[in-house]
Formats: sequence, C-alpha cells, structure tokens
Amino acid sequence: MKNNKSPLSTGMLLIFIGIFVTAFLGIFGIILIVIGILNLKKSVTNIANITNMSVNNGASNATTSQEEKIPAKRTDYNSMYELSEKDLTEKFILDNLNKVGIDPKSKLLPNKIVNKKIFLNILFAILLFIYICLVFFHFPIYTYLIGIVVLIFVFVKTRKFDLIKYLTKQLQARPDEKVINIIMGEQATFTNDRSGKILIAAIVGAITLPLIIFYKPLIIYEKTDGGYAVRYYAFGITEFKTASIPATHNGENVVSLRGNTFSNMFFLESVTLPNTITEIRGQAFKNTAIETIELPSELEYLGGGAFYNCKNLKSIILPDTLEYLGGEAFYGASSLSSVKLSKKLSEIRGNTFEKCTSLQSIEIPDSVTRIGAHAFYGDLLLSNVSFTPYSKLNEIGSSAFRNCYNLHEIVLPAGLSNTSINSKAFKGSPTQIKRFENTYFQDSTNYN
Repeated sequence: MKNNKSPLSTGMLLIFIGIFVTAFLGIFGIILIVIGILNLKKSVTNIANITNMSVNNGASNATTSQEEKIPAKRTDYNSMYELSEKDLTEKFILDNLNKVGIDPKSKLLPNKIVNKKIFLNILFAILLFIYICLVFFHFPIYTYLIGIVVLIFVFVKTRKFDLIKYLTKQLQARPDEKVINIIMGEQATFTNDRSGKILIAAIVGAITLPLIIFYKPLIIYEKTDGGYAVRYYAFGITEFKTASIPATHNGENVVSLRGNTFSNMFFLESVTLPNTITEIRGQAFKNTAIETIELPSELEYLGGGAFYNCKNLKSIILPDTLEYLGGEAFYGASSLSSVKLSKKLSEIRGNTFEKCTSLQSIEIPDSVTRIGAHAFYGDLLLSNVSFTPYSKLNEIGSSAFRNCYNLHEIVLPAGLSNTSINSKAFKGSPTQIKRFENTYFQDSTNYN
C-alpha cells in the first residue's frame, strides 16, 4: 500500500507560505500608507500655520496686496548696514564702549600703547635735537630735506595711536570674539595717555638745548702732523657772519683747515685765519658770502673748490709760498676781479677760474708749466693774460680760454710748441695769438 502523505504536506506548506508573504506585504503597505497620511497631515498643518502668519502680518494690507505690489523702501532697513566695513566696525566699537561706560573721546589707552607713544615722542625729540644741531654745522641742503622727511614720518607715527584704532586691530586679530568681550578684556589695562605732555616738554628741550650749546661758535679739532687741524666749524647764534680761527689749540699750532670747514655758510662774509695755517683743503669756503679774505702768509696748499661759487669774493692774493692750487678753486666766483698768483705755482688746473665773469686781467707766473682744461672758460671780461719771455709754459689744455669774448690778443712764450696748444683751447674766443719774437703765429689748427 502506497503512502500519499508526503506530497499533500508539501503542497499545503507552499500554500501557507504564499498566504504568509501576501499578508506581510499587505500589512507593510498599510503601514506605509498610514505614515504617508500622517506626514501629509503635518505638512498641511505647517502650510496652514505659515498662511495664517502671512495673513495676520499683512491683514491691514490684504486688499491692497491683491490689487498692487508695494516695493520696499530704504526706511524699511537699518541704515547702519549701508556703512562701509570700516565705519560699521567703528560704530559697533563705539556702541559697546558706551555700554561699558567708556567715553571714546577720553584719553584712555592701553598701557602698552601709551608706552609706545612715549617712546616715539622721545625719539622724535632726539631726532629734532640732532636736526637743529646739524643746522649749525652747515651741511648741504639735501641733508636737511632728508631730515625733515624723517621728522615728519616719526611725528605722524606718534599720532596714529587712539583707542578706536587699537580696538579695531584687536577685533581683526580676534574675529571669533564678541566686541564687548574684547573691550572688557582690555579695560583693565587702560590708562590716561600722558604722552602729549611728554612730547611738548621734549620738543622744548630739543629746541632750547642746541640754542645754549651753539650760542657761540664751536670749533672741533683733530690731531695732525705739526699740530691741530680744524675738522668742523659750527657757527653760533651771535656770530654767523664772521669767523675767526685761533693760532693755537692745547698749546700747539693750528696748521690746517679740513675740507668743507666753512662750506654752505651762506651768511659768512669775513674769515680771519692765523699765519700758522699751511694747508686749506677742498671746498673749505664753498658757497659762502665771503667778500675779502687774507690768506695765511705761509700757506702751501689750497684745495680744489676752496672758493667754489663764492659769488661775492672780489679779490684774492695767493702768497708766494703756495705750491698747489686745486682745480675749481675759484669756480663761479663771479665778482672776482683781481687775482695775484703765487710765484711757486707750477700748474693752473682745470676749471680753476671758470665762470669768473668779472675777471679782466691776470698775470701768469713764469713757474707755471701747464694751464689745464677749462681753466678760464667763460671769463667774459677777460681781456689781458700776461706772460713773460721767461715763462716755462709748455701746455694749454682744451677750452682753457674758451668763450673769453674780450680776449682779442695773447702773447705766448716762444718755447710753447704748436702741438702743446689744444685745438679747442681758444674755441669761441676772438683771440689772435702772438709770440714774444713779435711775429704773428699762424695757426695751422683752428684754436677759436
């Protein structure tokens, strides 16, 4: 007998599984539908709330809003938000300062800022003191222009500190902190700014002290061979038109004037020098108002540009002890009309008497062997240049007598060869050249 129990049981199992899966899916679908209905209800509720808020806020304009749109006005917004970032930051700081009871116009500053201002003010006063002292030492004008720029720069730096600017920097450095917290954190270090009073006192001292120091001229010496040299001469408040150098210092002779000793003393009219001086270095009297001067009787050396641009100098006598005369020694001495050269002079260097527009006559000593380039260039009134038959002159440089419009004739030593006269020596001058043999010198080269 066969057993049919097994097939029947398998079919029934499949039926039960199908019914279970269908029931599960149905229940899951019902759950999803219920959740969806609940969410929909919630959304409808939110929409209703928003609508009610809009209706309530615009109830008075309900009719108008249906008929036309009303544009926003500038008055509908806070005007402070129209400010620049800098101005807006400043307003926030001011508002918060008022909240903690600090007057923004007061002289309160953090202690470290006050100390920094005091330091800069003292620095400014020191620089001002140095600047005024330099005036008495008559340096070139550009020195004082640079000094003014430095003083202005430092002074402006002292003015850049105030409470608002300091708090603005702190706010920029700590952007995550509230303004009120930054102010309250710094408030403990606030102190009255006393730097202004210190600045006034320092400026008074910086001006007064040099006036006391330089009430009379101040001479600074340096040791040199045979005695002392004048290194610097600072004019005094009481003596700025005249100057006098003593013959001795510390029991030894004063033997030299260093370069620029009196240069740029625009008001200096007269100088008294001792006969102990044997050397005057370059530009010693440059750009002064000297009219006359008696050079030391034992002078041996007169440096280049010694009387450069001395427009008031009328006459000069170079002692016969003088062996060296530097180039440009009398350049631009437009009033110089009388010159006596040393008998020991071997060379008149380049530009020595250039633009001496008042010079009319000059005697060249026999000892002179060379007249350098531009030596008498542009001497408009020069009409007489004298040599003797015994002159040792053997060279005349380029443009030496150029543009000497009144130099119509010159008698040169017989020993001076044609090739020793530069082709441009008399360029622009109507000069006829003669020799001491009383025969005209026919130029094969065009000197003028």
